[in-house]
Amino acid sequence: MNKTIEMMNANWNNIEILIVGAGTMGASLAQTYAQNGFNVGLLDVSNEILQRGFSTIEKELDNAKGKIFSTKEISEIRSRIIGTTSYEIACKSKYLNLVIEAATERVDIKKEIFKTLDRLCPKHTVFASNSSSLDVNILAQVTKRSDKIVWMHYFYLPHKNRAAEYAGTKTASEESKAIARKYLKLGGKIPTHIRGSRKGGVADIIFVALLLEATRMLEEGFDIPTIEQAGKQAYGIPIGFLELMDATGLPVGLYSMKSFSDSSNPNDALYKVYGNFFSPRKNYIDLINEFNETADKNSVRWIKASSQKPVVSSQKVVDELCDRFLAIGFLTSTECVDAGLITIEDLELLTQNAFLWNKGPFTLMNEIGMKRVNDVVKKREELAKKFNQNFPVCDLLKKQMGKKSGWGLYLSNVYTEKEKKNAIRRITLSNPKAANAMDNKVFEELKREFSEANDDKKCKVIIFDTAPIKTFIAGAHIPTFIERIKAKNFKAIVDDTREWQNVMFNIMTGTSKPKIAIVDGQAFGGGVEVASAFALDENTITIITNRTSYSLPETRLGIYPGLRGTLTLPQLIYRKTNDVETALALACYFILAGGVTTSSPQMIYELGLADAIIPQHKRDDAVEIISQAIIDNNGKMISKEKLNSLQFEKLSTQISFAEKRELQIATELFSQADLLPTLFAQARGFLPLHYNNEAKAFAEKVVRRVANNSPNAVWISNYLISRGFENYLNGIDNNMLAEFELEHYLQQIFEHPDALIGLEAVVKGKQAEFKRRYPM
Repeated sequence: MNKTIEMMNANWNNIEILIVGAGTMGASLAQTYAQNGFNVGLLDVSNEILQRGFSTIEKELDNAKGKIFSTKEISEIRSRIIGTTSYEIACKSKYLNLVIEAATERVDIKKEIFKTLDRLCPKHTVFASNSSSLDVNILAQVTKRSDKIVWMHYFYLPHKNRAAEYAGTKTASEESKAIARKYLKLGGKIPTHIRGSRKGGVADIIFVALLLEATRMLEEGFDIPTIEQAGKQAYGIPIGFLELMDATGLPVGLYSMKSFSDSSNPNDALYKVYGNFFSPRKNYIDLINEFNETADKNSVRWIKASSQKPVVSSQKVVDELCDRFLAIGFLTSTECVDAGLITIEDLELLTQNAFLWNKGPFTLMNEIGMKRVNDVVKKREELAKKFNQNFPVCDLLKKQMGKKSGWGLYLSNVYTEKEKKNAIRRITLSNPKAANAMDNKVFEELKREFSEANDDKKCKVIIFDTAPIKTFIAGAHIPTFIERIKAKNFKAIVDDTREWQNVMFNIMTGTSKPKIAIVDGQAFGGGVEVASAFALDENTITIITNRTSYSLPETRLGIYPGLRGTLTLPQLIYRKTNDVETALALACYFILAGGVTTSSPQMIYELGLADAIIPQHKRDDAVEIISQAIIDNNGKMISKEKLNSLQFEKLSTQISFAEKRELQIATELFSQADLLPTLFAQARGFLPLHYNNEAKAFAEKVVRRVANNSPNAVWISNYLISRGFENYLNGIDNNMLAEFELEHYLQQIFEHPDALIGLEAVVKGKQAEFKRRYPM
C-alpha cells in the first residue's frame, strides 16, 4: 500500500525538485535543497526506507541546531520535505522542474525508474542521474525526452560538500544543461562543467583510482597507518583513503571499480582508455562480501579501532607510498584533461572543492618539478607491468614530462558567462576557500571583466554574482594587511586601496551600462562596501535574499571602512529617509558599534541598501526577468516603478516592530551631543541611559560595543563619517572626499598599534583587547 509521509505542511502540488532514492545521498540531497528554500519530494520503494531517510535528515538537522540554523529555520526546512512511495503522487506537481535520481547503482533499476518518470512527469521536467559509475546515455535512451536527460554528480555529503559536476548526455539540449547548472548553484554548489558524457565524469576517475591504489597497497602487505599517512601527505588531506571509503560507504567504490573495468562493451569510451586499470582487488571484493552478509554494516570497515597500529612503519615507506598516490593522481588528472573533459584550471578547482585538497594536481606537479613527476610516474608504470595492470600515460603527460618547465596555470577567482546571445554578461567572484575574500588579484580580474563588458556593445546588462556559498564577500584578505603592517609597507596599503576604489566606483559602477548586483549571503566589511557601491549607483539594481546580512566590523579590528564605507552608508540612508540626523546617526551606529549585524534583509532594504528582497531559490528567476526588461528597454536601466511592476516572487520589505525600535534607539543614542565622550561615559556607568527593560538592555549593549572597540578607530571613523557627510551635503564630489581619506587617514589608521592588535585577533579567532582607552 502506498503511503505519503509528510514533514509538517509539505504539499505535493508545489514540489519543484524530486529526489528518487532515500538512502544516504538521496536524504542528503533532499536536505540540501530544502535548506536552500525549495519544496522537495523524496521517493523510494518502501515506507521503511523513507522513514530511515527522514530520520537521517532529522539527525543532521538536530546536529546543526544552534550552530548553523536557528530553531525556526530548522522548522522551515522540515516543512519543505515530503516523502512517498507513489510515483503518481511524486510526479504530479506542475512546478516539478527537476528530478534527481540517487538510487542504487544498478542499471536495470535505474532504467525502470527513468521509464516510469518519463511516463508520469510533466513534459518540461528535466531528469538527472547522480550515478557515480554508470553511463547516463543508457538512461536517456529509454525515455521519450532524451534531450532532457543530464548528469548531476554531487559529493558526499551534498548538504556539506560544496562541489558538484554536471554534464549533458549525447542527446541533451543546451537548455537542459543550463537547468542543471542553475539548480546546482541554487543548491549552494560550485558547479564544474564536464565537457563530455563519459561515465565517471572527472572527479571519480581520479578519486576511485586513489581508493583502488590504497586497497592494492594493503593487499601488498603495507600496514594501514602507513598507507593512510601517505595519502594524507600526498594531497594534504585530513584523513586517508581507506578511512574515506569507510565514511562514504564501502559498496560505492566497488560499484565504480567494477563499472569502470567492465569489459562487456569494449567500445566504452572509458574502458578503451583504461582497460583493466580499475579492476578491483580481491581484498575489497572479500570485504564487500562480508559487508553484504553482516547485519551490523557499521562493524565492517577497513579501519577498525581495535586493529589499527598507532604508528607508521617508517617515513621512508610513507614517502614511497606517497609517490605512488601522486603518480596515480597525476596519471588520471592529465588523462581527463587530454580527453577534453575538463580544463586544467577547472580540474584544479574541482579537486580542491570536492576532495578538500590543499592544492590541485597540476599545482603539485609544478611544485615538485617535472623531473620528479617523470620519476614517480615511470616508477609506478614499471610496477603496473609487474601487476599486469594497464597504466595509460596520456600524450599530454608524456609531452610535459619531457619538458623542464611546469604547466602553464592561471587560476582565476573571477569568471564571466555570456547569456542570451551575449546580451548578458554574468561576472562571478568565486573564491570559496577564502569566503570570496578580496585581494589585488581579485580586483585586477574584476577590472578586466567589467571593462570588457562595459566596452562590449552587444552586452546590454551586466550581472554581478558570487560563488553560491553562505558568504557574499568576506571583505579584504586580512593576512595581507598584517604582513604589510609588520613590514611597515603602509604605502602599498594606500596604493592598493586607491586602486580598489577606482575599480569599484569607476569600472564596476559609475558607468552607463545597466547592472544587476546579487547580494546573496553574509557580507562583511569590504563586502558591505562593494554592495553599497552598487546600491549607490543609479544604473544598478541591487537585489538581496532572505539569507543576506551586513556587518561592518572594522572598528573592532582597529581600522575604519576604507572602501568609502564612511561616505556611502550615510548617503544611502539619507537618500532613503531624506533625514540628515537619521542618516548620520545610523551610519555611526553601524560603523562605530563595529560588527553589529543587521537583523534581517528587511533592515537592509529599510536603510536604502537594496532595491528588492527575493527568496534565495528564486533569485535567478528574478534576475532573468529583470534582465529581459532592461533588454526590452533598449538596454537602458528601468525605473524603480517598472522594477516593482515586474512579476517575480518578492519577499516583504516591512521591518518588524523590534527593528523599528532598534533604529529609534540607535538614532537617539548616536544623535547625542559630544557623542563619543557621552557614549564612553554611558558605557562605564558615569552617565545614565534613559531607557527601561529591553530597551535599556539593548542600549547598554550598544554603548559597551563602542567602548570596547578600538578607541582610535572609533574616533577616526566618527570624524570621517561626520566630515564626509557634511561635505557631501555641501556638494563636494565623492572622489574628492575619498581622496582626502586616503591621503590623510588611511596610513594613520594602519600605523596605529590598534590595527595590528585587531587584525591579528580576528585571524586567531579571538576578541581583540586594545591597550589604549578613550581619554576621559
